[in-house]
Amino acid sequence: MQLFQKGLDRSTPIPLYFQLKTIILDDIKNNVFTEGDAIPTENELVDHYQISRSTVRQAISALVQEGWLTRKASKGTFVTHPKQESGFIRSFEPFYQQIEKQGKVPRTELIDLNVITPTPEISKALNLEPEQKVISMFRRRFADEVPLVTLQNYIPYDLCSFILSYDFRVHSLYELLMSNPSTQISSTKTIVSARNATSEDRELMNVKVNTPMLCFHTMSTTSEGRIIDYAFSHYRGDLNQFEFDESPKIR
Repeated sequence: MQLFQKGLDRSTPIPLYFQLKTIILDDIKNNVFTEGDAIPTENELVDHYQISRSTVRQAISALVQEGWLTRKASKGTFVTHPKQESGFIRSFEPFYQQIEKQGKVPRTELIDLNVITPTPEISKALNLEPEQKVISMFRRRFADEVPLVTLQNYIPYDLCSFILSYDFRVHSLYELLMSNPSTQISSTKTIVSARNATSEDRELMNVKVNTPMLCFHTMSTTSEGRIIDYAFSHYRGDLNQFEFDESPKIR
């Protein structure tokens, strides 16, 4: 049985289950393990990485839930692929997962990633002291090489400096934040508006004047009330649909 070659980094705050999940998923996406292949057993992974069985199960369960693996009783765990679904974008589901479910190829372009002194507006929004820095990240995302969205994130450096060691062309900011107990997102407030494409939208999204854009302004907060992400996203209105699931509340 082939084993995964990449090792775990115990010096980072990223949980071991999340690192193992990333290793397995990377090998699936790189065709080291193809659809129908059995992955190593729980015992083999426990022995190879010297981690607990519960850590292995947590990583595998996450990939089963996302549609990358399937369990077969008395046979093992096998590689599969997420089923193709409708073209709706869903809140808090990783972009790559959603696009792949549509049968398309996702790609992220990292345009800018820097530690900066924030403007007074950003500093106030994140409840920072004047001398505190933020991580500024600007990305553009594609489906089958067609640009769909640009994303600008402002993230407090003091809590989130660990993310700077990751390649955001392949890693999800949301998943990294959720993987660290001190940066897990507990609630999110989103303001959605519609407006015509700006000059930056037209340049980066290859759209014409007056193309409608869906603009999301999102503030994500930890359970301790700390704003962990202050973000602005511009989606092409002609190529994106959004689905929101809400349960009615009885007063």
